[in-house]
Amino acid sequence: MEEQFGRSTNGVSWYIPNAYNVWKAGSPEQIERWLKPALRGELHDAYAVTEIDAGSDPSGITTRAVRVGAGKWVLNGEKWFVTFGSVAKVIVVMAMAAEGGQLLPTLFAVPADAPGVEIIADVPFTHNYPHGHPSMKFTDVELTDSDILGGLGNGEDLQRLWFTEERLGIAARCIGAMQRLIEESVDWAINREQGGARLIDHQGVSFPLADSAADAAAGRLLGLEVARLTDAGADPKLVHGKASMAKLFCSEAAGRCADRAVQIFGGRGYMRTTAAERFWRELRVDRIWEGTSEIQRLVVARSLERRGVKSMLT
Repeated sequence: MEEQFGRSTNGVSWYIPNAYNVWKAGSPEQIERWLKPALRGELHDAYAVTEIDAGSDPSGITTRAVRVGAGKWVLNGEKWFVTFGSVAKVIVVMAMAAEGGQLLPTLFAVPADAPGVEIIADVPFTHNYPHGHPSMKFTDVELTDSDILGGLGNGEDLQRLWFTEERLGIAARCIGAMQRLIEESVDWAINREQGGARLIDHQGVSFPLADSAADAAAGRLLGLEVARLTDAGADPKLVHGKASMAKLFCSEAAGRCADRAVQIFGGRGYMRTTAAERFWRELRVDRIWEGTSEIQRLVVARSLERRGVKSMLT
């Protein structure tokens, strides 16, 4: 399904009822209040993890949840790039919960209309999606134990599972985008003539198409292998490493594919009325969000060391 979304635009999936996979760890009350309505399309959730000084390095998170009484907490912090934050009814916030002299990474389900929750910036981005990625501030937001998602101190483990699913989804959408780009580029190259020959008869056009085809085919096989391992219940840490590898390869390959398509279409490829231009613009973010390509390389390199070369490559 994600692959098919990618054939149109990343933005199409925003209209499909969905919810973040961390709700699997939710309480029965949280599932009834937030997850089921989200899956019915009655509300959006949002996920808030990035901060001004905690982007690729989540260890720098400064958002704090402090216990102020039996079962009561107060949340303070600022989050950036909160996807769906402008329309969400509930914000899943990664915070460091102060408990017993420790700071425990914990997810909180914060109602978007709770006093102290505000959007402080909602700037436009390069892509054309229906909703934004605003910066949000949480000032003395009162919460209770019932708002803790997945248990105190389990935020990092739940977030790792979220990253795995998100990165695999990005890989799948990139594959769909490459398929669409190649189909349209090949059709154009076959039917367009210049210099007395079809464009595809010129190696300067046909060779980039061949490179894109190889990228798309290899990326799809890698993505499907990660999905198979997930379904088979493989070691989550191994799957996490391989999902990063799939996201890295597919997002980088899709960028190359889109650039080649724009070049093949020439001036038409730079027009906002063509799919090549839209994909070239919208695919750029896939090398940034849910972990930059540089972070994916770090994850893959560490997985090679910790999980073993054979496990990562076979």
